Amino acid sequence: MHELSIAESLIEMIEENALTHDFKKVIKITLEIGVLAGIEKSALLFCFDAAAKNSLAEGAELVIQDKLAKGICQHCHQPIITSSWYEPCRFCGQMRIKIIDGEQMIIKSLQVEN
Repeated sequence: MHELSIAESLIEMIEENALTHDFKKVIKITLEIGVLAGIEKSALLFCFDAAAKNSLAEGAELVIQDKLAKGICQHCHQPIITSSWYEPCRFCGQMRIKIIDGEQMIIKSLQVEN
């Protein structure tokens, strides 16, 4: 379960930012996770609670927003929005989609207290 290491890394990043931006507690974290990132949302939510124990993010609300993937068909060169690795191009039917976005996780926002 790599979601635990993701949650632990998230806590580390938040605590590093707390030193830089001088905040004491995190109230809410909003993440944007690409549908092709390979992250199980329910597992991440569970692991986050465990990783946040005794940290400045303990008790914080974790909100996860899905981000659809974007690609380019390498056959007809049309831009594609997808939610799967193995979806044919809706324009030409070919399975030659090069994914260009939708595999990442980013922190969209932090609500904090000083």
